[in-house]
Amino acid sequence: MRALCMLALATLLAGMTGLVDTTAAYAGDGARPRLERPAHRQSAVVFKGRAAPRAVVRLQARGPSSWRTVGKDRASRRGVFRIAVGSPDSPRAYRVVAQGRASQTRRVVPVAEAPAPRDACGERPVRAEGGHYACTFRDDFDGTALDRSRWMVQETSFSGMLGGSMGCYVDNERTVRVDSGLLHLTSTILPEPFLCRSPYGSWMTDSEVSTVATRSRFTQTYGRFEARLRFPAESGIPGSHSAFWLYPQEHAYGRWPGSGEVDIAEWFSARPANVYPSVHYAGENVLQSSGYNCPMPTASTQFHTYAVEWTPSVMRFLYDGRLCFSHSWTPTGMSAPQPFDKPFYVVLTQVWGAAWNTRTDAMPARSTLTVDWVKAWH
Repeated sequence: MRALCMLALATLLAGMTGLVDTTAAYAGDGARPRLERPAHRQSAVVFKGRAAPRAVVRLQARGPSSWRTVGKDRASRRGVFRIAVGSPDSPRAYRVVAQGRASQTRRVVPVAEAPAPRDACGERPVRAEGGHYACTFRDDFDGTALDRSRWMVQETSFSGMLGGSMGCYVDNERTVRVDSGLLHLTSTILPEPFLCRSPYGSWMTDSEVSTVATRSRFTQTYGRFEARLRFPAESGIPGSHSAFWLYPQEHAYGRWPGSGEVDIAEWFSARPANVYPSVHYAGENVLQSSGYNCPMPTASTQFHTYAVEWTPSVMRFLYDGRLCFSHSWTPTGMSAPQPFDKPFYVVLTQVWGAAWNTRTDAMPARSTLTVDWVKAWH
């Protein structure tokens, strides 16, 4: 009878082995703590295991010459602990120590970061304040003509505006052209003078210049604005002036510069090694409101991306993803974020230069700003 009982008990235990968590077993006080295989959770690594009940458990990472504590937990009454730390940048060995005894080591290798979220503009940039921007505007210029639902062409005959060297803003195939996925804005010196019509008085000139803008079509307050540009090839010769900039839809705080202007990327052919960001407003100090340390020596030979991140307190200018200038403004006669708390529109300009960048005889008769795409996020 005793033999039969022992046989029955052995059979029962054998049948129960599939229900017993042998890996989680802990031998008791004085035994080594047990460390399970770590688990990756997004940008963290979670370490679990068992130690003596209520024991302090320290997670340690192996350094060049010693172990370093990187986290700790107190085991529960059942001896369970859980410690989470950031994912390492390179493979690293970990262990836990409790009551003076160390567990086996576990090796952790970094996992690839999750891909950035995407939307209509492509990969969504990360906000400095946290989270990601969302696309609000995109033009890849992949048609055969400028999309007039997104852009208007500046015309002196309507606005009365003029460019350097008495340049006349006109809308034709010489000044504005789209082909092969690129927008070409060109300033031209014609062989013969023509009458530039203006509501404020017409004049004769041989100079055509070009500007397109999203005025009354797309405007935005705050956010990120970015374009991929190649500036004109005539670097080192005075006379060509290009710009990617923002201008207020309404002059809510008065005429320029009272209502503000943001020059995201301004290029002068006489000084071609740098591209200049600027923030213009009433009372600005030009030595502080413009960035003079944004080198771009290949601006005329290669495409680069130029961006501004506009917040209520600061403008951050990034060239090829690198922060090269930031500016917080203190306007005269108003309080920040004024005047940069109203909707602005996007502008792209190619004109002839003025003052120290006035056109010389060495400058060819044509100079072109080439635009690959323009994007905006909020």
